[in-house]
Amino acid sequence: MIAFESFEFAEVVRLPADYAVLDMSKGPMELPVATEYAIGKYNEHRPDIYNAGQYQGVRDNHIGIDIFAPENTEIRSFYDGVISQRAYNDLPLDYGHTLIVEYDLGATKLYALYGHLSKASYEHNPPGKVVKKGEVFAWMGNPQENGGWPVHLHLQLSYENPDVCDMPGVVSAEDLPQMLAKYPDPQLVLGKLY
Repeated sequence: MIAFESFEFAEVVRLPADYAVLDMSKGPMELPVATEYAIGKYNEHRPDIYNAGQYQGVRDNHIGIDIFAPENTEIRSFYDGVISQRAYNDLPLDYGHTLIVEYDLGATKLYALYGHLSKASYEHNPPGKVVKKGEVFAWMGNPQENGGWPVHLHLQLSYENPDVCDMPGVVSAEDLPQMLAKYPDPQLVLGKLY
């Protein structure tokens, strides 16, 4: 296990003090009126949101954190890392442009998926590129390039290196306990957001 408290992490997205914390357990992914910045929770049951075929009607427990902000909002690396993989996950309501960064935290590797990015994020980050702690390396994509979602970053952590540039951002209730062990709460690197 990683002793996260022994590391100092950089801010991934600069949030104002008055961001909203969303409750998506009762309805669609929508920002409150006049809100530009918001957080979508980790380990939240979200029925009636994930209705594309890949979710099979049962994958609706969210195991990343969503950070909503305006299009092209800068995304920073929370620690020194290396771009491990990149892909354009092009199914409707998928991640769109996606990056996975490999971080070496002491004796343990941690993998972070950054999803719903801009095309420029993909183009500027070939595998093997080094990203420094606090460096702007990606930007939030619009719905035409981010899988068809409202503009936001999906950040997900993994103790395992994925075979492809993808991680299940939502899982079934049956798989939830083992998935929470494999994909820890991103607040471990983001800090307490709610």
